[in-house]
Amino acid sequence: MKIHTISFLFILILTGQWIDGQTIVKGKVLSNTGELLVGVNISIVGTYNGTITDTNGEFELEVENVTGKELNASFIGYKTQTINLSDNTDPLLIKLNESVTGLNAVTITAGSFAADDKERASVLEPLDIYTTAGSLGDINGALKTLPGTQSSSDDGRLLVRGGAASETSVYVDGLLAAKPYYSKVPDLPTRGRFSPSLFSGTVFSTGGYSAEYGQALSSVLVLESNDIEVEELTGVSLMSVGADLSKTWCAPNRSTSLGLGYMNLAPYYNLVNNRLDWTKPSESEQMNFIHRKKFNNGGLLKIFSTAEYGERAFNTEWDAEQVKISNNNTNAYLNVNYSLPIGEKSMLKSGVATTLNNDRQLAWIHRTRENEVNIEGRLTFVSQLSDGIKLKTGFSDAFTNYEHHYNQLQSEINWEGKYDDHILGFFAEPEIKLNSRFAIRPGLRFEYSTYLNKQNLSPRFAAAYRTGKNTQLSVAYGQYFQSPVADYLKFGSDFNNEKATHYIMSLQTGSLKERLLRLEAYYKDYDHLVTYSKGTHPYNNSFSSNGFGYAKGIDLFYRDRKTFSGTDYWVSYSYIDTKRLFLDYPVEATPDFIANHTISAVAKYFIGAIHTQVGAAWTTASGRPYHQPGDADFMTRKADIYNNLNLNLSYLTHIANHYTIIHFSISNVLGSEQLVGYQTIKNYDGKPDSLVPLLPDVKQFLFLGIFISIK
Repeated sequence: MKIHTISFLFILILTGQWIDGQTIVKGKVLSNTGELLVGVNISIVGTYNGTITDTNGEFELEVENVTGKELNASFIGYKTQTINLSDNTDPLLIKLNESVTGLNAVTITAGSFAADDKERASVLEPLDIYTTAGSLGDINGALKTLPGTQSSSDDGRLLVRGGAASETSVYVDGLLAAKPYYSKVPDLPTRGRFSPSLFSGTVFSTGGYSAEYGQALSSVLVLESNDIEVEELTGVSLMSVGADLSKTWCAPNRSTSLGLGYMNLAPYYNLVNNRLDWTKPSESEQMNFIHRKKFNNGGLLKIFSTAEYGERAFNTEWDAEQVKISNNNTNAYLNVNYSLPIGEKSMLKSGVATTLNNDRQLAWIHRTRENEVNIEGRLTFVSQLSDGIKLKTGFSDAFTNYEHHYNQLQSEINWEGKYDDHILGFFAEPEIKLNSRFAIRPGLRFEYSTYLNKQNLSPRFAAAYRTGKNTQLSVAYGQYFQSPVADYLKFGSDFNNEKATHYIMSLQTGSLKERLLRLEAYYKDYDHLVTYSKGTHPYNNSFSSNGFGYAKGIDLFYRDRKTFSGTDYWVSYSYIDTKRLFLDYPVEATPDFIANHTISAVAKYFIGAIHTQVGAAWTTASGRPYHQPGDADFMTRKADIYNNLNLNLSYLTHIANHYTIIHFSISNVLGSEQLVGYQTIKNYDGKPDSLVPLLPDVKQFLFLGIFISIK
């Protein structure tokens, strides 16, 4: 009996000691705004002991010897909190502060549509561009379905919020692409030089863009090239207008790609009716070379280059006469970019981009030759100073050498003009996230032109406030400067920098994975625009920088990927009110490339049973203004409403066990006239100016392509 009593007492002692060593830690976790947080990770530092909060935000955890131990509370989108435990068994009340870099943290989006998957909502990805009906694989063609752009089937370049095509700059990996479009000839649209598949990210800013970029009054298009490829691939493209061949070689930490292309419209134009009398339909050869290498120190080298030669010639009616227009163009672009991490939170980016361009053009008796060399070097330093502060600073030098030669056939008239210019730039721009709901981005840019001997200081500011989980308000302000284009600078340096001041406010709500709605209002004020008085010859006009103007409007964008199964569609609407006194305009007027109202709708539907995607894109725009020579008032007439419906079909299959896409598209399905507007032809021989309707060379365009991927 005594032995049993001793044994029982010993067990009680041991049990008591074990109970004394165990502590039940209880608590509740809230956000800093008082919201219950479900699924918060609760763990004891240095052990595997842990749990998560329940539907009431509460947790309970058994901990042995709590003295001196620490408890971690962590949750995605919130800052981790560490708490020292003690013998106190009172329930804990833990409040987590939102992380300024969390998944739902505010991002500044005023004026920008982005397609990178890092900070902003992805609006258009490379596949979107390829499968948008009517784009024909042109980045600019797809971007024209977004609000803020003008339908420009007569031009092909981006016209953004009242700005001319020259007011948009294109950057590849942060470096200028001085000639991003194929050479432009009268009456015909051009297209972008770069293929969407070469880029992983696209940021299209319709205004209020970063202080990192300059020399663009209206917008910038920033293309981020692909990183190292990880799969060797051979691509074969057979098209109704030509063929492409590409090859990618891969090795550890590096990849190299080579692409060759040939395009010839002659076979197609021989089958269809054409408004123009082609003597040499468009024909071109292209090549691109891409090399990527990652070094042991974390540095990444990117080499991106393209080169092409193209020519075309046709006869058309000009001033009641049949005249010949021809163009030969040679272009090469080289972009070398090197980025190096410095420590854990800083990055140094350096690079140089070179563009060589030679244009030879004949328009009736007017023969011109232009040679242009553009070289930009850039150094950028990015540092994450703290959890909520990122600072970006940089320096750039953009050099231009331009030569223009003109002679008039059957006469002694000759003219030459040239200039050299260095545009030095410096910028500093912090992005400050005060908390997960509010962020600001003040910036300052300085530029100096050696040719104009002019300098400017550009203050810029953007802010965003998240009003809900998927809703935010953004504002942006900035002053933007740009040197006049080469067509004017070749006559001399007596110009000011053209200037535009942007004011933008936007509301964005929803998620691109389901539904996204964006509404934006803007106002732009123009100053120091180039004006000229018409002389007796195009080369003796009188120029000044006395022009001015404004542009204001509303842009609406809605994209829906959820409502209808297998369907992705977006709708955009733009309204713009703009007037300018520029060029040879006698009074302030709406430019002849502006439509006040533009509506675009794009829809895509994937039919899984037959592995086919069908798509449609429709654009309509109010008539553009134009001036009829002889009218008493200027720019009082308007062209008819523009209407265009495009369809496409992509079939996914295999040829000889190789992944294959068969793509077919047709433009202007309804067969409408597609009169965009009218172009005024300046006459300098005493005759009145003439008016030419802007119509496509073919009423409808059919495209068939077979794209084969060989692994």
